Amino acid sequence: MDKSKEKNMFEYHAAFIFLPITKSSHLFTAMPLAPALLKGICDSHGLKTTTIDLDIELKHERQKKYFNTEIEKYLMFFHPMSEEAYDWYHNWVEKTARRLIKMNCNWLGLSLLSYQSLAFAQDICFWIKKLKPTQKIILGGAGISQDDNTGKTYKNNKKMSDIMLETGLCDTVIINESENLLIDVLLQNRKGKLDSKRQLSQAELNQLPTPSYIDYKIDLYGQNESNFKLEKHIAAATITGSKGCVRRCTFCDVFTFEPKFVFKDGRKIADEMIEIYETQGIKSFHFSDSLINGSMKAFRQMNEHLVKKLPKTISYLGEYIARPIGQTTDEDYHLMAEAGCKHVVVGVESGSEQVRNHMKKKFTNNDLFHMIESLYKVGITQQWNLMVGYVTETRKDFEETLNLVQRYKHIKYPNILANPGNILSLLPGTPLADTHARQLEIEWEDVKEGVGMMGSVWKSPKNPENTFENRIKWWLELIELCKENNFITPQRYENKKAMAKMMLLHWNQTKKKNAYS
Repeated sequence: MDKSKEKNMFEYHAAFIFLPITKSSHLFTAMPLAPALLKGICDSHGLKTTTIDLDIELKHERQKKYFNTEIEKYLMFFHPMSEEAYDWYHNWVEKTARRLIKMNCNWLGLSLLSYQSLAFAQDICFWIKKLKPTQKIILGGAGISQDDNTGKTYKNNKKMSDIMLETGLCDTVIINESENLLIDVLLQNRKGKLDSKRQLSQAELNQLPTPSYIDYKIDLYGQNESNFKLEKHIAAATITGSKGCVRRCTFCDVFTFEPKFVFKDGRKIADEMIEIYETQGIKSFHFSDSLINGSMKAFRQMNEHLVKKLPKTISYLGEYIARPIGQTTDEDYHLMAEAGCKHVVVGVESGSEQVRNHMKKKFTNNDLFHMIESLYKVGITQQWNLMVGYVTETRKDFEETLNLVQRYKHIKYPNILANPGNILSLLPGTPLADTHARQLEIEWEDVKEGVGMMGSVWKSPKNPENTFENRIKWWLELIELCKENNFITPQRYENKKAMAKMMLLHWNQTKKKNAYS
């Protein structure tokens, strides 16, 4: 059939669909970037596309169910569900597959943010292909690229991307950057595994079109519950100012898929925000960057341009790093506030300089104190991400984290929000897992599934007091201190405490069984 006639048979060239995940680092619900950016690229080439966020839709539906936790565990770890949960979930997936097919798209582009999207990807692809075997499906995103980047395999030593292709659950997989391959795939119907094998350059990043959030169901985001909100009923557009990270922290896997730090011109970032505000009516923004101040030059340019063109109109938040004193001035903090910065998420991780030095965080306690106090003075709220049980962390190191929380107990929520995230998990592809684990003689505990998160049940003879059990107890101690100092929301407090206690219970049950076996 002539390709031009074939295209006319479809309502859309493609629909870009963000797949469910179970946990998100967003402090309030932000509309996912990938579908919006891909639509923006297609708009610039005259292709008709639309976007759907299945993550927010499933969250709204499953949060009403008493078996919501069962579905979360399944999506994260393929954990078995009860019969009732199984039936409800698969009925929802089948109904969603029928809806996607009915849209009459040449391609369905599924975006996987992380490994937490893999279970749903398999299920939705199964139902789509069962109901309409000829429907073309493309997979992309960090969730499907991770195995190819880290070498992780599953049954028969197959990567997930190969499993999806060989079983016919999808037609095309794009590994890593899709921006330069997308149009060719859609117009030429390219199939198989595609990898540009390179990251976007700075020039290419600056040439990307503005994301289009025009098809998102904005009302769903304002209704969603979260641990922290800048305002009530807010929906934020996600925007990217940089890719990669200026730091290479030992526990982080960002550089496995974005090995270089590249950033947009600050004026370009501001112009995108202004365009989205003026054409789509969105005035709140969440940055997807690993660090919004990774390039101080671009960050200053962006804030200066926003203050000049759209002062005190929009709001934004993003991940932020404490820099050495002098690299960020008092004027910078005032400029941030005037440009619309409302909140920053800081990877503090530990109150111990010794621990942070091993992590390669590259800031001292004095640098940290200066940042905390400077943000507070200009009215920018801050969240500290805190980690418990880093591989070199001793009890003395951990007490320095407790001391940090105590030091600022006079600054109350929401000015400071603490996120005692979890105990350290060794992620595949990180320096900590690939290099330092050997140097520290990391071993794995003999425990059954369900005890902890992936990569969290390790031990090291070089740091004997940092055991799995102690890490959980330290974590509970930190959670309680954050509550005592009003640094944590009731919802987050209850969730973190319940998770830690469940992990400790499973641990103790496993150890008792092993003792009698």
